[in-house]
Amino acid sequence: MAKVVIAEQIDPVGVELLKAAGCTLVELGLGGGVEITPEQVGDAEVLLVRITEVTRRLIENCPNLRLISKHGVGVDNIDMEAAKERGVAVTITPGANSTSVAEHSFALLMALAKNLPEVCGKYREIGFGAKNCAPGIELTGKTLGVIGCGRIGSRISQMAHGGFGMRVLAYDPYITEAPDGVELVSDRDRVFRESDFVTLHPVLNKETEGSVGAREFALMKRGAIFINCGRGPLVDEQALIDALQSGHLGGAGLDVTAQEPCPPENPLFHMSNVLLTPHYAPTTTEAAAAVSRMAAQNTIDFLENKPVEGRLV
Repeated sequence: MAKVVIAEQIDPVGVELLKAAGCTLVELGLGGGVEITPEQVGDAEVLLVRITEVTRRLIENCPNLRLISKHGVGVDNIDMEAAKERGVAVTITPGANSTSVAEHSFALLMALAKNLPEVCGKYREIGFGAKNCAPGIELTGKTLGVIGCGRIGSRISQMAHGGFGMRVLAYDPYITEAPDGVELVSDRDRVFRESDFVTLHPVLNKETEGSVGAREFALMKRGAIFINCGRGPLVDEQALIDALQSGHLGGAGLDVTAQEPCPPENPLFHMSNVLLTPHYAPTTTEAAAAVSRMAAQNTIDFLENKPVEGRLV
């Protein structure tokens, strides 16, 4: 059918779908955060990519490239303007990993609420006396603030309200209706002021980049917990570190950071009230298969001139 370059490792289900459709595959096996070169893409018509950088240089120097099939939903690693200018289609996999990311966000939230990072460490150090560490808190009756109430934000809202009886405040200027039990607010500051936990799930773009910083952290309750399983650049990371080091914030659960991989010397690695995971939220067996399958099917549908789910360009 066509030559497809797969930049990083994906679940075999997608690879097998592409092979069955007659595609010629080149699997690069790149690590995240690197830039794909025009030489690596060559004369391929399709580039299937996860988080490696797809630059203007690549797009302008691969004249046969017709489609960038994103394995995931964030396109901050793709030069979208260059794709539009060159007539290269871009597709994403909406909803395929939403449950996994929402569950991971909630796992971080619960672990911090129950003070697990400190207690687990103390148990190893001092034994059973660790049970006298600072107590955790119950989620029932607490307020969760959700910034960005799309598929992931809606899912975590439902978990919080339906599963734990939490009050949920959501801010999202792009929607007019929220899930049952969720109060959609127009005043973003209310989410930070009134919430015991705040979780970020907006799309990263010029409007949202750096949109949570010292001002927002100052608005939050003393001891509140902050969760980010969206994108690192949404947050002023130094302001977050300052808020944690001052004791104003009670903790942070982060699956993403400003620089990825996060440097070992980053203070976030050295705080007992911080849980830091390596962009791991969508890494479940179910999500890996679902995203791989959708990215491959998007490629096949595009090549067969069929409607494509999640087409952005």
